[in-house]
Amino acid sequence: MRFTVKKVSLDNLTIAPEVQRLEGLDQLRVNKIAPKFDPSLLGEFVISERPDGRYVVLDGMHRLALCRQVGHSDLVNCIVFSDLSGADEATIALGYNDKKLVSAITTFDWRVKAGDKIANSIATIAKDHQWQIGISNSTGYIAAVSALERVYRNGGGTVPEGEHPELLNRVLEILTIAWEWDGKSVDAAMLLAVAQLIGRLGASVDTKKLVAEMQDTRPGVLIGRAKTLRDAQGGSLPAALAKILVSLHNKKRRTNLLPEWVWIR
Repeated sequence: MRFTVKKVSLDNLTIAPEVQRLEGLDQLRVNKIAPKFDPSLLGEFVISERPDGRYVVLDGMHRLALCRQVGHSDLVNCIVFSDLSGADEATIALGYNDKKLVSAITTFDWRVKAGDKIANSIATIAKDHQWQIGISNSTGYIAAVSALERVYRNGGGTVPEGEHPELLNRVLEILTIAWEWDGKSVDAAMLLAVAQLIGRLGASVDTKKLVAEMQDTRPGVLIGRAKTLRDAQGGSLPAALAKILVSLHNKKRRTNLLPEWVWIR
């Protein structure tokens, strides 16, 4: 990837959503820094010079907002990359922001765009169940990317470390059939609870029966019950929730009962 270092006018810098944090600009952070603004501490902006002539910021969104807020208009030092693909831009953005306060979901988004194998596998599985990975109050969105990756890598601590796409697929299948695309159903605790249940007990779980019982109660209610159980008995929230799911599975059954759940922290 070719780059040059040169001074660029702030007026020529632009923000492109596809290579920025999904959570957007932290205006409170900008406001906090503004009274102490020191142009000598700006450092170098990292930008992509696109074929249409735009200088797109890959690292420096908050500094750009800060400059504009305080009225700073001098030329700024920039590391300028040229002839980048979308994946290249995402790779550079990820690299320059790996030690900064970047959310897990933004890092995951950049990994997908950069061609990361595991991130793309997770995104594809989610899409297969008509989920989008992102930040939104609308139905059909999953924001708990760290939990998704834990399910994929080790079933929430119940299977050997590696890649387990079939486990993530089954977890999302259960949750989607039970509650369709209710965002609360893919809360981190719920994802990990179902993963621990399937990862530990596998084929012993009667998925049809479990889903039928889950459908009778909204996911938020089950999570609330799990918090009460966790506070009373200790352990993690996913483990408490898994214990509740075992109870639902065994409800009104006399045979093929799942064993009493033992905490997984």
